[in-house]
Amino acid sequence: MNKGIEEIKENAIEKGVPIIKDEGLAFLLNLIRERNCKDILELGTAVGYSSMNMARLDKDIRIDTIEKDEQMFKQAISNIKEEGLDDQITVHFTPIEEFKTDKMFDLIFVDAAKAQYGRYMEKFLPNLKQDGVMVFDNMIFHSLIYEADTIKSRNLRNLVRKIIKFRELVQNDERFDIMIFDNIGDGILVLTWRKSGT
Repeated sequence: MNKGIEEIKENAIEKGVPIIKDEGLAFLLNLIRERNCKDILELGTAVGYSSMNMARLDKDIRIDTIEKDEQMFKQAISNIKEEGLDDQITVHFTPIEEFKTDKMFDLIFVDAAKAQYGRYMEKFLPNLKQDGVMVFDNMIFHSLIYEADTIKSRNLRNLVRKIIKFRELVQNDERFDIMIFDNIGDGILVLTWRKSGT
């Protein structure tokens, strides 16, 4: 990994900024290579760590990434510019709910407010190409989905239950083929359109 990006990762971990785990990132990058994804939408930029790693795979990759926190947005812009990737990555400073685009994407990577995953999925499905893929991170949420009923904090318990509900929802949705990898990073869910007639 590039020294600059490695430094950004270390700083983020030090400051408690949530970034994708190494195994999850390796899986994501491999998926992009395998499927030859060029147009990517990322929901949740944070400091730009995952988008920079994706952009570095291929100079033809173009990424739109959305961040609503002003401090994170400014940090991401600075990091991306420093790494010379600002011609490939566009950071949008807006709440995800308010972002609108007519672009179609090969890959949509969702790593934002976990409680909103269902809403984000429906909002951006019209922007997913027919052979595109949507990837959701934090599907086991620090393994808390396995102990939801024992969580003392009501807010945390409600959040974990929403993640569990989202998992169940997409697995029972006949529009999609779903793969869930609970053993990779913090749990990864991969959604693709189900081909007609299968």
